Amino acid sequence: MNKRLLNIIHKLTISSLFGVFLLGTSPQKEKALSHFMQGEFLMNQGNYAMAVLEFQDAISYDPNASTIHISISDAYRRLGRMKRVEDHLRIALDLEPENIEAKEMLGQFFITEKNYIESQKIFLELNKQDSANIDYIFTLADLARVQKKWELAIDYYILGYNNSQAISGLEQALQIALTTNNFKKGKQICLLLLEESPDEIKLLETLRDLALFTKDYLTAYNTILKIEEVLGSSVEIYFQKSALQEELNNIDLAINFMYEAYSVDSSNIDVLQRIVTLLMDQDKNEEALLYNEKITKKFPNDSKGFINIALMALSAEKPEEAIDILGRNSEKFIDDFTLQYLLGSAYYQKKNYTDAKYHLNQALVIFPESRNTKHNLALIYDATNERVKSDKLYTELISSDSLDAQAYNNFAYSLVERNENLDLALELSLTAIRLSPQSAAYLDTAGWIYYKMKQFDKAVKYIEESLEIDSSNITIQQHLNEIINNRTELNQSKIQQVEN
Repeated sequence: MNKRLLNIIHKLTISSLFGVFLLGTSPQKEKALSHFMQGEFLMNQGNYAMAVLEFQDAISYDPNASTIHISISDAYRRLGRMKRVEDHLRIALDLEPENIEAKEMLGQFFITEKNYIESQKIFLELNKQDSANIDYIFTLADLARVQKKWELAIDYYILGYNNSQAISGLEQALQIALTTNNFKKGKQICLLLLEESPDEIKLLETLRDLALFTKDYLTAYNTILKIEEVLGSSVEIYFQKSALQEELNNIDLAINFMYEAYSVDSSNIDVLQRIVTLLMDQDKNEEALLYNEKITKKFPNDSKGFINIALMALSAEKPEEAIDILGRNSEKFIDDFTLQYLLGSAYYQKKNYTDAKYHLNQALVIFPESRNTKHNLALIYDATNERVKSDKLYTELISSDSLDAQAYNNFAYSLVERNENLDLALELSLTAIRLSPQSAAYLDTAGWIYYKMKQFDKAVKYIEESLEIDSSNITIQQHLNEIINNRTELNQSKIQQVEN
């Protein structure tokens, strides 16, 4: 039975009792009741225009009956005469301020008129009158959603679920949370939904992803364990468990999970590569080399194994070994950015600038946006006095990232070392310090520039600040000694000039 028919029966029941009570006492109200009942009958038949006429007659006999005003407003609504709807509902509420049906209808009227603020006010009143009514709560949630008050909508949907266990509201809330990147609320909703469906894989995967977004690695890990219970173990799950244990600083567990993955699929290059990477991070290079050998033998056309050997050599400060392994495979992997970049960097460490430039430029062709490559090339061009090329690279680095303190500092140091454009050098240096005020190298650069500009007091100030951060740096100490000696000589010269 629909709500409209239930309301009619309710009204007729009340009206009949009302009529019995009034018999013999008020002919006007008896006539009002008769027209009202006829109007309700016509409404039930779908004859809304005739129903309006009956309700109008009823009102003429009894204008203070709120029930009649509610019914005629419903008839006007069905006829599309919306102004009359609001007028009669307002009258009904003036006559009976706490009338639930009138409030509900007025609230729904405002929704059809897209006056969501007024509708919200009405349903907030209704919710206050009956806080357990789930329809009011979900209507408030829907109103918040259409007004893009996302957090409020989510809270109402969750409240509705707490009051009724209605899953549909939670699903709406989850959709909003995911759409608006409200990952914290999304996790909360997923946990509630999983109480109802603890083995739902899509929900578990969503919770895992949300936990990862919020860096709640423990929740993500526990969720993966639950997924594993449902789906069983797999290489993918071992990977996920390993990655999360690494984030939780349980490196031994992270490695052990990859050993389990290896036992499942010993020919998976991604498994082997992750084992090698984890072992390298723990400086277990001997064990890493054993697994890396499996990569180079089983996958000779993949650069990963050769790159791993080079990285271990470079970390041990043996660039010549990196050059040996990468150089022998350079042509084979001529389009591999990482291999070319590492080979160029290894040659740079050996001060073989010619080969370093060749391979770093090759890396830059492969990946033109690599900032590290541009930084290294700029330093090499500085060292080989190719200043037009180095200045061009420094300018590109600064223009493409105004927060690159290293580029500002290195450009400044390059200028001061060649004693050119010291004003620009100082501006660049001070910018680097503003971006990274605790860098000993950047403070040293500024001090050195002030020294070249013969502003000795400022020079000493910056160099001393630099030494407070890095007291063991020989270059910075040498700079300070030179500045103090020259300042002393200058002061003595001035004294002699005055005496003479």
